[in-house]
Amino acid sequence: MSFKQNGRVASGSRLCASVLCTALLMGSGSVQAQSAAAKAAGGYRLSQAEMEEIASRTKLPHRIFYGRPSTGPDAAWFDAVKRGDLATVKAMVAKGQKLEAQDVGSLGQTALGWAAFIGYEDMVDYLIAQGASLRATDRGDVYNVLKSAALGNNVNIVKKVHALLKAETDLNDQTVESDGETLVMVAASNNRIEIVKYLVSQGANVNLVSRQKDQSALSFACDRGYADMQKLLISYGAINHRTGKPSCK
Repeated sequence: MSFKQNGRVASGSRLCASVLCTALLMGSGSVQAQSAAAKAAGGYRLSQAEMEEIASRTKLPHRIFYGRPSTGPDAAWFDAVKRGDLATVKAMVAKGQKLEAQDVGSLGQTALGWAAFIGYEDMVDYLIAQGASLRATDRGDVYNVLKSAALGNNVNIVKKVHALLKAETDLNDQTVESDGETLVMVAASNNRIEIVKYLVSQGANVNLVSRQKDQSALSFACDRGYADMQKLLISYGAINHRTGKPSCK
């Protein structure tokens, strides 16, 4: 394997002196590659920019999962989950780790809930295969793992979990949450473009309104300045419930 470096072709072994490049040589999908990449990124599988796109001081600040260690009796377990360290997660499960343990220091989320939110698809697959509950809740506004996934930014996880919960899921049911929000509102409010596309393809109504919050998918996108989301929703026929027009003003 070789790469171009400053106009020259360098051998993989010489160029990839860093842990991250070593991960590339091993193949990005392997557990060893993920572990190597995580070490290169300060312990997390995702880059800082990727993590901040999921949660930051201006987006879902109560769901920030990086920057400080977990607390509580299962802190090591949740640290491994949040880092995306699947090898450690598997090893801990083999030693008897309880899948439904709650992250007492952070909303009481379960491992599957965190993995679905952060976007670790392989970890989600593994935890589901081990029997982790798809109906895990938290102390915030999560009522099942589909909601956790819709808050996050990995549409593949949304698709997988939705398929498993489809028989009991009405994407337009506004009684599930006390504030009348639907998943498409949740996704739009956090600028999850691909997730909104998927939810609409599955019948989500972009014109429902949370009367408790005076918000719709489009008004959320307008208030938060998500131009691409605004265009997408308008292309689906979204109307600003405040003005009656297919625009922000």
